[in-house]
Amino acid sequence: MIVKILSSSATFAGVRYNHEKMRSGKGELLNVRNFGSLMGLDKIGPQDFINYLKAVSMVNKRVSKPQFHAVISAKGKTTSKGELLDTAEKWMAEMGYGENPYLVIFHNDTENNHVHIVSTRIDKNGRKISSAFEKLRSVRALSNVVMREQADIAKLGKLLKYRFVTVIQVRTLLEGSGFDVRFEKENMEVSRSGKLISKLKISDIESLCRDQGRDTDRYRQLKAIFLKILTERLSNSDLLSPTDITSELQEFSRVAKNRTGAELIFHSKDSEIPYGYTLIDHSRKTVMKGSEVMHLRDIIPLLNFNLQNDLARPDYRISLADPSVEVSYILSELEGAGFCEEPIRTLDLQEDIDDEAILGRNRQRKGKARTNTR
Repeated sequence: MIVKILSSSATFAGVRYNHEKMRSGKGELLNVRNFGSLMGLDKIGPQDFINYLKAVSMVNKRVSKPQFHAVISAKGKTTSKGELLDTAEKWMAEMGYGENPYLVIFHNDTENNHVHIVSTRIDKNGRKISSAFEKLRSVRALSNVVMREQADIAKLGKLLKYRFVTVIQVRTLLEGSGFDVRFEKENMEVSRSGKLISKLKISDIESLCRDQGRDTDRYRQLKAIFLKILTERLSNSDLLSPTDITSELQEFSRVAKNRTGAELIFHSKDSEIPYGYTLIDHSRKTVMKGSEVMHLRDIIPLLNFNLQNDLARPDYRISLADPSVEVSYILSELEGAGFCEEPIRTLDLQEDIDDEAILGRNRQRKGKARTNTR
């Protein structure tokens, strides 16, 4: 890509020029940024944009030609207008114009796709945005933007070389690394800062999923380190917060990552206590289910004994009518949540036969009810 700063103007002729391109079908308005109340109008013409830019520029009358007009061009037609728009917006921010009102217009009348950007050199506080070494800075700014985009693509490629077992683990890995992931029909769309980085077929992702067995030595090593961290924290009361489980877990995750290179991504519903976690072992380039190393229900009590009561599910009451049914229902609700592993025997409540057989007749003689009222 290349960038070029065009001539300044007192009349914002760049708006008229690009409007004529759009009228002739050779241009398309891609975005309008930071024009404030102007965007509330039903119909906005080129003169409306000019008047707004002039109004902002009039705050600083020392600048006689406040128009800022630039072109960003890509080689050939391979770069889409959406990609050019994203690059243009990042470039404007890099140049210090990100908060200024500006227009981005796509042109398709040459062999190379390109966009024009029209703005004002005066910010909304009345200060002139620096034009010192502008041409050199514009090239460097564009280079920085492109390099960051290429770095994102390279980083995505490295992450897809990790070992994982499910597509959901891939999503957790990418989101934990700063990417945004969205499933669209048969594709996984990966983006960053609103820019689409790659569109991957889910079937291709599934082909990368492989279960090569547990690295038992590494699992034991991680668990031993986790236990050591938890023991250290438990022995130091100054490090413990008796109520905030989330903060405790995040601090544990931070220390664990520093010592092992493994990142813990906790899973929870809304703001509730996390019910599990995924472990991303960057040193071994492996994604694994956290419970394979150490159950979360074993971690939380070791963070703070006072937190054990928070693991209990609230609002459950045992009905005296049929306790075994209600207990079975509760267990089914908890299944898979990570809090209950061993089966619990159902309750078998019967009448107190011995009490009735031995004491019943005595109650009758004394005129008392044949019911144990103790």
